[in-house]
Amino acid sequence: MKRILLATALILSCLCVPAQETKKLVGEGVTLHPPAITQAPVIDGRLDDAAWSGKPLVDGYFITNDPVYGLQSEQKTRVWMAYDPHNLYLAFYCHDSDPGKIKASITRRDNPFGDDWVGVDIDTLGTRQTVHEIICNPLGMQADLINTNTGGESADPDWVWYSAGRVVEDGYIVEIKLPVKSFKFRNAESIAVNVAFYRFISRTGTNSSWPQINQEKGYFNSLVPVVLTGLSRQLRLETLPSFTYGSIWDRLRPQTWSAADDSAQLGIGVKYGVTSSLDAEITINPDFSQVESDQFQVEANQRYPLFYNEKRPFFMDVASQFSLGGLNSEGNFWTSIHTRNIVDPAWGGKIAGNVGDTFVGFLAAGDEWPQDLDAGRGEQAGTYIGRIKHSLNGDNYVGLLYSGHFFAGARNQVIAADTHLRLWGRHSLAMAGLFSFSHDGAGNTDRQGGAASLLYQYGQKPLDLFGMLEFMDRDFEMESAFYQRTGITKLTAYIGPKFYPRSKGLSWLKSFNPFVYGFAIHDYRTGGDDILFFPALRFFFARQSWIRFDFRYLTENWAGRDFSQRELVIMGLAQPNRWFSLEGRFRAGRRLYYDPEDPFLGNQLSWTLSATFQPNSQLTQDLEHTYQRFSRLAGGGLVYDLNLLVSRTTYQINRHLFLRALVQYDSYSRRILSDLLASFTLIPGTVLHLGYGSLHQKRTWHEELQEWRELPGSGRFYQTTQSLFFKASYLLRF
Repeated sequence: MKRILLATALILSCLCVPAQETKKLVGEGVTLHPPAITQAPVIDGRLDDAAWSGKPLVDGYFITNDPVYGLQSEQKTRVWMAYDPHNLYLAFYCHDSDPGKIKASITRRDNPFGDDWVGVDIDTLGTRQTVHEIICNPLGMQADLINTNTGGESADPDWVWYSAGRVVEDGYIVEIKLPVKSFKFRNAESIAVNVAFYRFISRTGTNSSWPQINQEKGYFNSLVPVVLTGLSRQLRLETLPSFTYGSIWDRLRPQTWSAADDSAQLGIGVKYGVTSSLDAEITINPDFSQVESDQFQVEANQRYPLFYNEKRPFFMDVASQFSLGGLNSEGNFWTSIHTRNIVDPAWGGKIAGNVGDTFVGFLAAGDEWPQDLDAGRGEQAGTYIGRIKHSLNGDNYVGLLYSGHFFAGARNQVIAADTHLRLWGRHSLAMAGLFSFSHDGAGNTDRQGGAASLLYQYGQKPLDLFGMLEFMDRDFEMESAFYQRTGITKLTAYIGPKFYPRSKGLSWLKSFNPFVYGFAIHDYRTGGDDILFFPALRFFFARQSWIRFDFRYLTENWAGRDFSQRELVIMGLAQPNRWFSLEGRFRAGRRLYYDPEDPFLGNQLSWTLSATFQPNSQLTQDLEHTYQRFSRLAGGGLVYDLNLLVSRTTYQINRHLFLRALVQYDSYSRRILSDLLASFTLIPGTVLHLGYGSLHQKRTWHEELQEWRELPGSGRFYQTTQSLFFKASYLLRF
């Protein structure tokens, strides 16, 4: 515990880092006034419309953010913006001195980030709390993300908007149309939204923006206001009818299959704009299906549960809107809202949006999954989450959260408060406090527990600091959240200076970042401490390439004993040309085997190698191989070794239709999973999916007992399950 207190004092001392003298940055203090137009431009990737005949709002060189901050971008960019009562329009002319090196693919939505691209970040409500990120590659392929100061950046939601792009002799052109009804705006005759424009050049790995992001004010406060007048107050009503059909067959015996287990379901969702900034949504018999299986992860020798991302449409934007601030995956408490805990919902409803400067949200869902449990057969589990977040000046806020989970007489309820405060200079704090009330329906046992988190950050061009202090009671419980353990105090810290070589002979090296990272955990149940400390070196090169070296020292308390561990970790990424990229991770050292009865130290060797081949603009082949081996120190006996192999082949016929084949092999669990998918998306919501899945497992058939057995070192791969999947939905907008 003394070490935790000393480390806390060290982090707090960093608050004394003096702020540098500031100067006015590119675009800072500017207010944009785009023209209102009566003739809408044709979205075709050409600049021959009247809307683009005037002077561009931005005409010049953006300022870089990554891998080096604060430099003038090497290529010129021009940006136009216009609007009418129903739509916002944008046009980008991205000049390029070497257009033959522009990278552009015909790819699925949310997948153009390896290409060149441009984007607009738009805070439609002007609160500096939530930003919609709209991105297009040179052929108009789309990506959209939501960025909040509580949940960070997420590619989960998809909005309806339109785009086109084309490569020209001196660069490329992109046009974008953003329908007003696709986003939330304030209800006023004249409003100010906040925007920033971005450009990414793939061959150099350079990300730049206009305006320049002010590191002292932060990203959300750097966006510039855009004044719009006379946006429409039209009805915002959407219905999403859907039909889903699935059929599953299981192998009963080596030569016998079960009858098909068919299921067909009609569902409908309705979204209504209560106001211009507040939406209500309800869904009956919702389609919560996934069109692709979760990718295999290493399950061997894991101390903590594995985290899987949300892929179901109804929940896609919930975490970013409802989560508490001050929590992230660097700590023990990853997120307060992990909707994968709602396994099989029968219905769902939510309301979310702004009333003035206050975000209000409520989510409810009925989960049918627990009906097979004896304690609650035939019952649904109810999940209810409420959120209020009031904007203060800039990106500061205060908020409240309620989370409730009820099933078979048991209940778990949590109340929480959080805030984000930007202090002087580049310092910021995010804090959260939580208290839980739990009742065991079977034993009539009541439990109460508290949790708290304090997150400190400091960032500027030569130095980054990060510190996080967490506390969780032994009896704290939150069914809606994802966390690793309770009954602990954890301190996490990072300090890393940055260096930018200016020598012409080192033009291939963009930046160099030595840093120190670590954490200390005190467990109140065992009285033991876990301490991780590692110095690291990180290099950033041209062409998006980088490499990092970690030298990790870990003391871990497990099963009442302390284990000292050492490990070397090397990771990196290289993209030598437009059609090939390679990413790898290597780990070797002395690690702990988490046996609850007889833990021991051993030698662990693991590596992951991922390669992406893109021979043309439509075909992409992704390959990944993970290998892990663990052996005892004494005698060197092998405990386990495993291989995970993943192949993903995608052929994008056009911007709406793609074919995909996914094959995964796990030698540890002895299984092979394959997914074949044909997918057509006209706009988000209007889709057709046809898929086939197959699971092979290594099994031995016991003839006398008439049952399958898993016997190490024996058996053969049988196709144990196969499934057919079809989904159709159509988005109606009124």
